[in-house]
Amino acid sequence: MNNLSHLQDIPPKAARFCLSVQEFLEGELGLSLRGTHILTAFSGGVDSTTLLLLFKLLSSRLGCTVSAAHLDHALREESAAEAEHAAKICARLGISFFSTRIDVGAFASERGMGLEEAARTVRYAFLEEQRQRCNADYIALGHNLNDLAEDSLMRLSRGTGWPQLAGMQAFNPERALLRPMLMCSREDIEAFATGLDVKWVEDPSNADTRYTRNRMRHELLPLFMRENPGFLNTVATRWRLAQKDATFWDAQLAKLIASAEQDTEGAYTLSAPKLRMQHTAMRLRLFKILLERLGPGQVRADSLFRLEETFQRGEGGKTLQFPGDKRVVLSSRSITFLPKKK
Repeated sequence: MNNLSHLQDIPPKAARFCLSVQEFLEGELGLSLRGTHILTAFSGGVDSTTLLLLFKLLSSRLGCTVSAAHLDHALREESAAEAEHAAKICARLGISFFSTRIDVGAFASERGMGLEEAARTVRYAFLEEQRQRCNADYIALGHNLNDLAEDSLMRLSRGTGWPQLAGMQAFNPERALLRPMLMCSREDIEAFATGLDVKWVEDPSNADTRYTRNRMRHELLPLFMRENPGFLNTVATRWRLAQKDATFWDAQLAKLIASAEQDTEGAYTLSAPKLRMQHTAMRLRLFKILLERLGPGQVRADSLFRLEETFQRGEGGKTLQFPGDKRVVLSSRSITFLPKKK
């Protein structure tokens, strides 16, 4: 592993894998990383290890610098050894390494959160804090095509609408998140790491089907794969179609949001007559975005339909409540989205 610095240092098949990721970043996502600093989330598992190696091997071609951040969740006895393993890999590769230990179990108990939610909350907060501390431009995550399929199935089970149903974003500029391997299958990632004789750690909790994500991975996704062996390709195609749709909807919705009046408390007010001129599909998406902008609280499809039906009836003096203590006040002339009272 010490000599892995350039594509010519690795077998042709592994080099082609790296180049496919570069093409995804620059061609499909239209991103230029030249002059940027990429902070990779590095657990030591096969996905994050491959991600780290990719950026090491492509850094001169992409024109970026790379560092790594590791979070010890303090949930298993092996976690300290895994943090040490991650540090050693970065030392061999000459990559700056940042690590911390947070008791996620205690964090979850103190806040009445599930372990999955708590781990995700702590992890993303740590990565963003570290990104700012080391002045990185983006956080690179190791999600792959199998993860995308699992995420899409989870969204389907929750009733997520289109185009978000297709799954997670490859690039989120608002949160500075980047998923370079989103179109790479887990099989190809493991083949890449094995071909370079790279060692990685296995997290035994990934096999625990008490967690929703693992049930999707070990029970539901294999069922779809048996029904359609090309299911991952189907997921990738649908994701690409969704990106085109999302680009269209984002542009249209941006115009409507720009027409809204926003006060100092964060409330949005729009003209009801002008909004009635829009298609129902446009209004539903607008309602969802504005409610999400108001703060935490899940926006469910049935709540959006209830809001749309009330709006169409044109009844004035109506106030609808939403999770997170958010409110929508409707009158004959306007519709106002109000955040939680401070």
